[in-house]
Amino acid sequence: MAFSTLRPLFRPRNLLSSGYSILLGCCLVVTVTDHFVDIIPVMGESMSPSLSPLSKSAGKHDHVLLSRLNPTKDLKRGDVITFWKPHKPEEISIKRVIALEGDEVWPRDREKGTHGGYGGYGERENFKGGRKIKIPHGHVWVEGDHWRGSYDSNDLGPISKGLIDGKAIGIVRWGRIEDIPQRTVKGGTKVIPGVSQLPKEWVEG
Repeated sequence: MAFSTLRPLFRPRNLLSSGYSILLGCCLVVTVTDHFVDIIPVMGESMSPSLSPLSKSAGKHDHVLLSRLNPTKDLKRGDVITFWKPHKPEEISIKRVIALEGDEVWPRDREKGTHGGYGGYGERENFKGGRKIKIPHGHVWVEGDHWRGSYDSNDLGPISKGLIDGKAIGIVRWGRIEDIPQRTVKGGTKVIPGVSQLPKEWVEG
């Protein structure tokens, strides 16, 4: 009796219709998560205590609601973004925007706890008296809130906006969307706000 009831579902026409609906649903989900919004876990401790403070000790991860619709538009200092790692293009990282294009930064020397310098992509050097860096056009400076355990612009240098994949717009907890805490690090990278101008060599004569 039960099989007789289900038999119509196994007819070729119905199977084709069901398969089409499933395929269409999968395509819709992929389109939405790739281009509009997505929910992703924050792995590691680089953004603690703002995000995933128990990631290392208890393996508990916060989940953030990510907007992928024009993530570079109206970026502000303090925004949390995801971006493709320049040194590992197959991986995505999540960090906080500390400085915008045109700003000047005095990077922090992690080892000595004073303002140090950026010694190139993937390298770190200590500069006596510090070294000022101006963020170039089309780039941002990003850091993890847990600066001692974060691989960020202090190691990679300014990040191209073209690598930015999304902007975190909230934390998903118990079915609710909560605001992302602001950065509370004291004595971190010094930022001097500035204004970016399009490089002359980019302007066609």
